[in-house]
Amino acid sequence: MEYLFEHFSVDVSGVPRDIDFHLTDLIARELRLPADAISHYRILNRSIDSRKGLRLVYKIVVSSPRELPLPDASFALAQFERTIDLPQETHSPRHPVVIGTGPAGIFAALALAQAGAAPLILDRGFEMERRAADQKKFLASRELDADSNLLIGEGGAGAFSDGKLYTGTRDPFSRFVIRTLVEMGAAPELLYRARPHVGSDRLYHVGIALRKKIESLGGVFRFGANVGDFLVRDGKCAGVKLVSGETIEAPQILFAAGLGGRELLQNLRRVAACELKPFQTGCRIAHFQELIDRRQYHGSRLEALGAAEYHLVDRPGGNRAQVSSFCMCPGGRIVNASAWCGHSATNGVSDYARSGNFANSCLIATILPETISSIDDVFAWISRQEAAVFAAGGGDYTFPAQDAASFLARKEGLSHRDCGVETGIVSGRIDQLCGDFLGRALASALKDFDRKIPGFIRGGTLVGLEPAVSSPVRVVRDAKYMTTLPGLFAAGEGVGAAGGIVSAACDGIRAALSMIRA
Repeated sequence: MEYLFEHFSVDVSGVPRDIDFHLTDLIARELRLPADAISHYRILNRSIDSRKGLRLVYKIVVSSPRELPLPDASFALAQFERTIDLPQETHSPRHPVVIGTGPAGIFAALALAQAGAAPLILDRGFEMERRAADQKKFLASRELDADSNLLIGEGGAGAFSDGKLYTGTRDPFSRFVIRTLVEMGAAPELLYRARPHVGSDRLYHVGIALRKKIESLGGVFRFGANVGDFLVRDGKCAGVKLVSGETIEAPQILFAAGLGGRELLQNLRRVAACELKPFQTGCRIAHFQELIDRRQYHGSRLEALGAAEYHLVDRPGGNRAQVSSFCMCPGGRIVNASAWCGHSATNGVSDYARSGNFANSCLIATILPETISSIDDVFAWISRQEAAVFAAGGGDYTFPAQDAASFLARKEGLSHRDCGVETGIVSGRIDQLCGDFLGRALASALKDFDRKIPGFIRGGTLVGLEPAVSSPVRVVRDAKYMTTLPGLFAAGEGVGAAGGIVSAACDGIRAALSMIRA
């Protein structure tokens, strides 16, 4: 029989890092049962409770060969969680085109391939293996390949990031997405951790496995295929035109190019309706991981916990924008994730172990559409911001950086020359680069965050800018994910419909199902 243990907690003092695999005796002791009464357990959820000491809190399904007593209300017969799989559709149009291989594109391609549609997946960039090699070349030469970098190519921006999977979406397909990533080689704990992450080192292998699975189901990938425009015939999208001059006809097209698809999005605007939307802009801040561990864990890090995280929100009221931490990377690095030569933009990266010496996050504020005059103007502003950061770093993709205390004092100052930035840092005036809107918001937030995590200002280093954390544009689409141009569907973060790996993947799946049923 199987029972749900709703609230089982373990004091983390002295327990090993792999405690999740050694809970049988502890569960039996808590329930006053002999160890042989528990044949198996399955973790549904794990989180950290730091209110009274440090404890790991589990939600667990316990299997027993016999009927067990129910000692308290937190232990009851298990009611299994509902899982969801892709429906087995078989009448899909053959050979639809998917543009982009980020989370939205790749999971849309998976859904289409499983339905027998044999999708053609196009990406301006290249497969994971070449992307990794090209990134090494970039770090050595400081010569950016605009078609193969940390933003463009297989896996999208997420492929060389932390791979965070916690999300606000309540889409039932989110469970399918995480389960698929585990099947492709990600750690099984993703299925139950409260704040799961894949790790950039593992994402590399997961991405390759996903590609091979889609190919085994009939999908075809073409990398280095830069889509420049859309083929319109009789008022309907009939295919795409590559920059090379090649035309590819298709019964349906899904635009899922991600945040790196700015140029193609501009061309999409000529054939389908788009509108401005709120978007986030921000600046990375780095600290020694030891500071974050000490403040969050009320002392040094214990083996079972791993590197500490934080999520901070400043709600100042008045005319200052709310600021929150985003994409927090414990034990991580800061990278230059620009896809445009002569431009610089930060992003956060951490491996599965999160064992680096530094923590970083992006402190973001939201720009409202009513403050922007046009789509052209917002993209021009983003471009100017990225170019200014590039120039301030010396023109070789090094980032300008400034102590948080110096930022508040509006003066130059950089105490640490190493804070986990792959392309390096030089002293710069972030207070001048970020402009009045973000500058005032950050000044308020830093003071608030320092009250919540003492030392946040004194130990913090502001690095570069992340001018467009999310898309400033939303592609108008109907309930079936189709744009105002029949035959052209849109999904993911680049079209303003998602905000992370899981939500973008779910959006791609639902767009694909609409294509199948159209």
